[in-house]
Amino acid sequence: MWWGIPWLLTAAGRLHKKRDEMNKKVKSMVLYEPYKMEMREFEYPQVNAGDMVVKVDLVSICGGDPIEFEGRNVKTHYPLILGHEMVGTVDQIGETASKIYGVLEGDKVTVEPYIVCGTCYYCLNSNYQLCENSRAYGVNISSDTPPHIWGAYGEYMYVAPGSKVHKIEPGVKDEAAVLSSVLGNGVRWIRTKGKVKFGETVIITGAGAQGLATIVAANEANAGKIIILGKEDLDLKWELAKEYGATHLVDLAEDDHPLETVREITNGKMGDVVVECTGAPHLVEMGLDLVKPAGRYILVSTCGFNKVPLTTDKIVFKEIELLGGLGQSWDTEPAVEIINSQKYHIDKMVTQTFPLEKADEAMHFFIESRGQALRVAIKP
Repeated sequence: MWWGIPWLLTAAGRLHKKRDEMNKKVKSMVLYEPYKMEMREFEYPQVNAGDMVVKVDLVSICGGDPIEFEGRNVKTHYPLILGHEMVGTVDQIGETASKIYGVLEGDKVTVEPYIVCGTCYYCLNSNYQLCENSRAYGVNISSDTPPHIWGAYGEYMYVAPGSKVHKIEPGVKDEAAVLSSVLGNGVRWIRTKGKVKFGETVIITGAGAQGLATIVAANEANAGKIIILGKEDLDLKWELAKEYGATHLVDLAEDDHPLETVREITNGKMGDVVVECTGAPHLVEMGLDLVKPAGRYILVSTCGFNKVPLTTDKIVFKEIELLGGLGQSWDTEPAVEIINSQKYHIDKMVTQTFPLEKADEAMHFFIESRGQALRVAIKP
């Protein structure tokens, strides 16, 4: 029965590995109160049939992470392990989870922020970002909740049943894969919300990561003119905007009459779809002027629940379709396909990388050095 020996050796190896993991300690950077982080140790989680543990290869600081860091998210429970823009390697996976996700130990994966409860109205109607039982990695699950490692600012991250997991192909850079949910947002604004048609004009305000991801999605949707407006200190943003497919760049630091410039570019027609990514009140208002009559205005920026004045008569008299956008929901699948194709150098958006033990420094750099940073990453 020699043909059974390899299987027995494999099974024995897995059993030995599981025994080792049972005694293993893992490290994560914990935000134990606003502005205060420290390294803590946790037990390696027990992996049941529907579970998975991922060895974190890279995590990027989301534009929303400072909200939790500064204590501005009322849904956050401290202590907290931040991090939901991540890519990692499957370390252990249960049999059921392996079948559902289609991945094995050793595969490279990215995990979406939202955990689908699968029972509420919104999860059952393809809007899991609005889940009534809202749980999101690195956002609102305390590290006091077993199995504790609910965020990617650590060596490992636990992946619960109901997660959305996507396989990353060999050869794809971690710096590209880590931005799968960011690109998923861009796909959502353009495809799902904006319903961009072939040849339509897309106007985007803000050349940060969200704006750049939206350019990629608009280019993939075969938009006609792709116009980006912004006031950016980092020249790389403009360079990437052009590389990713923007046809026209309008620098608000140099152009005193941007509406007239856009009117000239579009022969007076303005944008079929406008995506606002900055949250700056004057640009939120400008979006109403940038969109053509009966056009679609996708508002995805946030401003901390501050009131932003809008001339609502413009919405009425132009019959603008105004749509809010929160996050990716069934839109990361095509985003990962784009990343796996390696058609775009998405990795160029990651401008700095810090080691895990300097996560606190990385966060301060991201907040205070916007003129130098596009996306800052943390590598365990």
